[in-house]
Amino acid sequence: MNTPTRAVAVLTAALIWLAPAVTAHATKVYRCGPDGRIYSQTPCKDGYEVNAADKRSNDQRKAAEDSVRREEQMTEKMARERQANEAAAARQGAITIANPAAAKSTATGPAAAASASATKQAGAKKDAGTKKDSGAKADKKP
Repeated sequence: MNTPTRAVAVLTAALIWLAPAVTAHATKVYRCGPDGRIYSQTPCKDGYEVNAADKRSNDQRKAAEDSVRREEQMTEKMARERQANEAAAARQGAITIANPAAAKSTATGPAAAASASATKQAGAKKDAGTKKDSGAKADKKP
């Protein structure tokens, strides 16, 4: 797990662990500011008191701490798996996506591709001439 993620996880766990002690000493908390986004321990203009006591039982706190530990372990496991996958991909090297048509023309060589193109053009001219001839013969027959 990288350092910032670990620091956040440790800080979260510490806050959960210290929450009962902090709320026992903080007798009053006020929500202040025009949007109520500022919290203070001293009364403020347009502010109001909020109940900041932790209402969770000891079992609930323990469950929250266990959850944080499990998430941290899962995060570390996922990071190890990602690093292993990246290392395996690096060992494989570059991947080439093949174009079957381009591979076929390059496999037979440029000269063969040009010859095939010339053969197609000659065949097309021959078919065009045959169609004209057959059309002319059809016109001659009444």
